[in-house]
Amino acid sequence: MNVYKLAAADGSIFTVEQDIVEQSGTLRNFLSTSGPTETPIPVPNISGPILSRVIEYCQHHRDDPSRRKPREAIPDESDSSDAAIARAIAQMDDYDMEFCKVDQGTLFDLILAANFLDIQPLMDLVGFTVANKMKGKSVEEIRSTFNVKNDFTPEEEQARSKETIKHLKVFSAGQADWTSQNRTLVFSLHPLGRGVAVAVAGKQTREHLTSDVQANEQDQRIYVCGTPPVPDSRLPFISATHAVFAALQNVMNADDAQVGIDGLLRLSAFYREAMLRQVRELQENSNSSETDVFQAMHAVWHLAEIMYLSTNMPGLNTPAVPLFLEWLNFNFPSPPPEERHELLEADADSLTANESFWPYLRKLALRGHVATLASLLEHVAPASAMSAAAARWARELAAGLREMPVGSANETTGSFNSRWRRWHSKLQASSTAISSLLDTDDSELSQIYDLVCIVCGDADSISAAADTWLDVLGAVLLYCEPASPADRLPALTQTVLEQFQTSDFALLDRALVALLSHDLPELLLYCDQVDSWLSAHLTDMLHHIGILDSCRRVFAVDPREHYLLALGEQYLRHDCLWQVAIDYFGLAGSRAGESLMEEYLVRIPLDSDRKAQQVLRTCKRYCLESAQDRIHRQLGRQKWLRGRLGAAIAHFAHVDDRAAISQICDQLWAEYLSSGKLTYGPIIDGVLATGLKHERLQFLTLYRDFHESYKAGDYENAASTLLRILLNDMAPPHAVSDLLVDAIPLLEADKPVFSSDDTFELLRCAESLVRSPFTKAFSQDSNIASNELSIFNVACARNLARSFVM
Repeated sequence: MNVYKLAAADGSIFTVEQDIVEQSGTLRNFLSTSGPTETPIPVPNISGPILSRVIEYCQHHRDDPSRRKPREAIPDESDSSDAAIARAIAQMDDYDMEFCKVDQGTLFDLILAANFLDIQPLMDLVGFTVANKMKGKSVEEIRSTFNVKNDFTPEEEQARSKETIKHLKVFSAGQADWTSQNRTLVFSLHPLGRGVAVAVAGKQTREHLTSDVQANEQDQRIYVCGTPPVPDSRLPFISATHAVFAALQNVMNADDAQVGIDGLLRLSAFYREAMLRQVRELQENSNSSETDVFQAMHAVWHLAEIMYLSTNMPGLNTPAVPLFLEWLNFNFPSPPPEERHELLEADADSLTANESFWPYLRKLALRGHVATLASLLEHVAPASAMSAAAARWARELAAGLREMPVGSANETTGSFNSRWRRWHSKLQASSTAISSLLDTDDSELSQIYDLVCIVCGDADSISAAADTWLDVLGAVLLYCEPASPADRLPALTQTVLEQFQTSDFALLDRALVALLSHDLPELLLYCDQVDSWLSAHLTDMLHHIGILDSCRRVFAVDPREHYLLALGEQYLRHDCLWQVAIDYFGLAGSRAGESLMEEYLVRIPLDSDRKAQQVLRTCKRYCLESAQDRIHRQLGRQKWLRGRLGAAIAHFAHVDDRAAISQICDQLWAEYLSSGKLTYGPIIDGVLATGLKHERLQFLTLYRDFHESYKAGDYENAASTLLRILLNDMAPPHAVSDLLVDAIPLLEADKPVFSSDDTFELLRCAESLVRSPFTKAFSQDSNIASNELSIFNVACARNLARSFVM
């Protein structure tokens, strides 16, 4: 059994066996495209710990023949009862139950990993776990569980509920009811934005209504319907291709020399697999317009892969014909496979009577399906309607097609051309022999002659039988120049196009012509019109191949930078794609991209702590210190307003905003004075645990120590701490008066705890306070009123007297 290595996003390498890999649709399709490999297969966007858990799950279920247990556990959509959930849970084994007992962040990471790797049983399991968490909960409980912010105030929520009930009754009416109620929908496109305003209105004015028509007041509410440029159906595709894009940049930036054509081909295969997966999903959902776009994207990307990767760059003598025909038949299949099955099942006499039989054979010849063509010719030869000459030449042509030379990697071009010329001469002789018999009225022989002419490479016969220019180009390559390298394609393409009106070509045809002609500027312009994803990723791939320099002289800006930034701006319009968009900005590798990152990151709504941390990590990853500071200040103010003072201090500490930290500390002190309860201890401990040092924090910490010592009866330690605060000027000026009041009980203690020198220091502090700019506040607004000052002075005098006596 083969063994493969998987490389996680953090660089961790995991060795797994083939049956584990085959449980992943993504990895299975990748290996079927690229073949077995000893190189670690990149699994981007999945961290090492998450990939380890996924592998553990696959190893547990490796002996499960169906590997469908989680999907069977999903209850039917029509059965939403608690009994359905109970049955689903009963069908899970103990391992599955324990596997899903993880924190919420890990659970969502497992969902993303299962989706990217296309492991449907695991996707079902974690999806059911999330659904089970939501079952039976109210909207408010779901918001609390999954940290979803409610944008409505309680008043707005109540009004919204009433309006929803009201308008659901209106919109649920059928067409007949709407007509009887004189109701209709009116809409207007926003002149600048991408939205549509919709409202309910009367079709006629009251004056023109008959008595049998019910009149309704026009709806006063306008519904603005957004038209996002990125449909939700693309989100899985965007996520998958963004992961490949990021992995490509990391690999190329690490060591270009170790990647090579083979490494780029493997990453290109990931791109193509994502496009094909999206096509299949769109076809299942009957989304024809999007399906056409992705099929066009795949056709262009596949051909570019052949032109610049599979043939090892233009200029080398690698035959492009087999790869081109493979591309043509994969992306533009012809003739339809279902027709072949119908023809093979029919008897020989029915085939000769079928009007579509000979056109079908010509299509097979044009597309290089020589084996199928030979089989059908042998199948039809015994037909009673076939003349002896037609039957003979049908068998001769079938035999010749089976002898058609096929090149190999071990054969030189000269050897292949020699074999090809001998085979071609034999067919030419057959063509000449058949042409001498065409004077007779034998339609089947005439049809066989047309096939021979196509296989011999006759230009007129090929053009007469072909429907598109691609059919002509494929046949010319196969039957006229089968050993042509990729750099021969531009000349052949231009020769073929002389037979067609290129002004009538569709957008995809224009892009393919530009690609086959190596006209990269035209190619990128047409690709951008097909889809911005295609232009951005194709320019990036061409950049890494090293052939984009010719475009840089044509465009006013670097094309790779331009298309990547444009794609990032498009993704920013979707709420779920801000991280993807920022990565495109950052990985564009330009000052413009860095500026866009800073501008957008500081404007992203920070509606949860998790999102805030994601934004900060993004800033740190791209070394955006200015944006990081602005976000920390924004978060600090946000936490401060919400009463989360410890978190606010931590954010202000990152930007060394000492003034803001001082204000928060003063607020904590004021709260203590007003309530008489010292409750800021946990906040201070949490902040100090981060290693932050600030004089106000030190003051609050020492004052808490003083408070605890006094409460415990350790008066000597309390007095020492209080003196340390006062003599080292740790306390803010407005707090000194309160500290002197706190000294009075210690001065009046049964056993003196202040020495005479300590008492003189306390008196000097009081004198300094009276002489300070706070004197006026001291005499009017301070907690120490004049009587308290007198008490403090008397307490100091009594303590001095006792100290002298003792």
